[in-house]
Amino acid sequence: ASWSDNQRRYDYSRIEAWRSRQAPEYPVRVMGIDDWSQLKGTSYGTISIDLERRRVIDVLEDRSADAVERWFKRHPEVETISRDKCGLYARGATLGAPKAQQVADRFHLLENLRKSIEEQLSRSYTVSRRSCLPPSAADPLQAIL
Repeated sequence: ASWSDNQRRYDYSRIEAWRSRQAPEYPVRVMGIDDWSQLKGTSYGTISIDLERRRVIDVLEDRSADAVERWFKRHPEVETISRDKCGLYARGATLGAPKAQQVADRFHLLENLRKSIEEQLSRSYTVSRRSCLPPSAADPLQAIL
């Protein structure tokens, strides 16, 4: 088996170990939820992370608003939820933890920033017909000089 196959098996066994545990013995105040899949393109579930302790809390079998809502109702101590733009997670978090603050996760904030910058640079080129960035080159320093 290749390294990636072994890594996937290792990662899956760790997720199974986390899944077999009960709820954490401590209150979770700040958590993140996101999609999770053992193999890309196969069935997806939802992974819950304690963002203060950087530990997996739970792995849900699916990524439905109902499953997320039920999870939050069992964990009323959650104050802040970091999530992606998925409407399912927004709905589940809103219904299950109505008092918790929902925030965008870091990955999606940076992704939105990147897209906005590209869009602005593209508009600038369209107007002036001059690129805002130097042409790409094998040596990045040559592109600047």
